Amino acid sequence: MPAVLALITLLLLAHPAHAEEQRVRIPDGCRELADRAGLPLTLTHAEATRAIAYLSVMISRDPAVVRCRSALRS
Repeated sequence: MPAVLALITLLLLAHPAHAEEQRVRIPDGCRELADRAGLPLTLTHAEATRAIAYLSVMISRDPAVVRCRSALRS
């Protein structure tokens, strides 16, 4: 749960996205983590980059983290 709260905090502190900035879709394997964090199904490139960086330091004992990392590698 602290990891999810930290992810939410990280994304809330992100710079505001420009309306015309292209959004990227969250991979299916990451949807559970996105749902837990209350994230939309699409992110700006900057938000996605920060989320990926945070995912790399999350505890891998959580099966959802393992699935998400796997989805990002493929």
